[in-house]
Amino acid sequence: MAIICNNEVVPEEKNILLDKWKFPSVDGECEPEKPPMCMFYNTARALQLLFKHIKNNNKIVLGTDVDVDGIGTTYILKKALIYLGSNNHVILINQEKTHGIQENQVRFFNEKYKVDLVIITDSSSNELELIKALKCDVLVIDHHDILHEEYFGKCNDGIHNFVIVNNNVDNFQQSIDIEWLNKIKPGAFDNIREYKAEPDMSCGLVVYELMRVCFRAVGDERTIENSLLYQWAGVTLFTDVINTLNDRNQYYLNKTVFSRETERALGSILRAMNKFKATLDKSFITYSLAPIINKAIRAGKGAEAVDIVLNNPDNILELKKYAELQEIAIKKATTVEVIDSDTGLRTLAPRVFTGKTIVMDVTKIGVHRNYNGVIAGRLSGDTHKDAAVYSVLENGICSGSFRGIYKDVNYRKYFADFSSDIYAQGHPPAFGFKCTKEQLDEIMNTLYTIEPTEDPRPWITAGNIKPEARGIYHIDNMDEFRRAGYVWRIATGNSKVPSQDEISIRVSALDVTLRETKGKLFIYDALGFECKAFKPLSGSYFDIYLEYTNEITAYIR
Repeated sequence: MAIICNNEVVPEEKNILLDKWKFPSVDGECEPEKPPMCMFYNTARALQLLFKHIKNNNKIVLGTDVDVDGIGTTYILKKALIYLGSNNHVILINQEKTHGIQENQVRFFNEKYKVDLVIITDSSSNELELIKALKCDVLVIDHHDILHEEYFGKCNDGIHNFVIVNNNVDNFQQSIDIEWLNKIKPGAFDNIREYKAEPDMSCGLVVYELMRVCFRAVGDERTIENSLLYQWAGVTLFTDVINTLNDRNQYYLNKTVFSRETERALGSILRAMNKFKATLDKSFITYSLAPIINKAIRAGKGAEAVDIVLNNPDNILELKKYAELQEIAIKKATTVEVIDSDTGLRTLAPRVFTGKTIVMDVTKIGVHRNYNGVIAGRLSGDTHKDAAVYSVLENGICSGSFRGIYKDVNYRKYFADFSSDIYAQGHPPAFGFKCTKEQLDEIMNTLYTIEPTEDPRPWITAGNIKPEARGIYHIDNMDEFRRAGYVWRIATGNSKVPSQDEISIRVSALDVTLRETKGKLFIYDALGFECKAFKPLSGSYFDIYLEYTNEITAYIR
């Protein structure tokens, strides 16, 4: 099959349609090289805190964030601490789907339940006031945007210390970290390369890389590697909102989905949920493991979810009972009841959003705010529109979740820069916010000013298309393209990219056969599968966004 770029046939090694991240051969020859260690800023300070409290077996609080990434991160950290000799742990997770340390928790640990060290993972890099208010040592390990430059110091009591480790901070003090580590284990860190901050890391991977350094310093790095804890890092890479197409992430995803071995708890969960599967794969993580945990968390059962994952993974199916609550919430938000004027028959129809963006108050339809994020994601994905879904708090502030249609646009910064009193924290295209209704409306009405006027993705075209309409890469023969099954390989065969990653293909209208089913428009036969369309098809060409999921999504500009 000919792939043409700028009127020249593209060699196979430069063909972007082929899987860039090669599947390993049976003999393992294609397995990528293990990435070098990450020497994060504050590595030495963080490990000093840990070693002090591990040595005395002090009481350590492990703050778990309210999603799969948070629970997976806590699993890695807890098991690593146990291997290091620490077993006096308290697990903290918010009852509602609220990220990060809360004021009432600070009061509790200061006044009623004394602890020695609080470790907060996957959140709270920017909650300096709450961090400093704790009357104990505090370690924050995070991967979200950090909005200040105060990475370590004294708590308000002047006695205890706080340290923040975040992969978005350049380590300009790496020589200090290495000098301290070499005093613990001489020569063990002589060959560490200069660390360049890598923003595309899940917090699970940040914790795992920090533990790699820790184990090399006090023992043998193979201890943590042989535990297969990196597979939980792989889980968080699949389920977090980050780009996975770099060598480090691909190495860990390769070790997660192409391994004949499975980490103990993940193996128990896998066998409980699917007795016919022996190893992990992307579909199981994305469509089975992540949903059952997230649905329990959104139902307010985060404590039960984290207890099962950490202590009783064989009982994972007990969380299945919470799935229906999420479906009810999504149905309320995405459908409306329609009454036939002649027969009086009541049916549900898709909720129509006529504006350029979606702004929805779910308190008006009786949906709990724990579901704001999943509803925003569903609405944005189904309509290809920016979506802000919120609940109104007692003080009248809108507290909600935003999902943007362009992954490379920093919507979070636009929210935060709009006014100093707006809270917006998380990832650039997906985050939580708090603001007034007036502020939210104005922001959503002006989002177009930061979005690209033309689609920034590299278009691939296929079929009988005029030269001037062809994309950077063009598939010359549509029939051969279908026979070769390239689309299925792109869409479902790449096991090492998460569902958020996508490519774009434009096909000729002449290659499309239409059929309408149950009020939804589907495309059949053009590419050998069905695609849901967001609006009626028209024009000479159809632009189809191929996501790496089982449900291929189409959008027509």
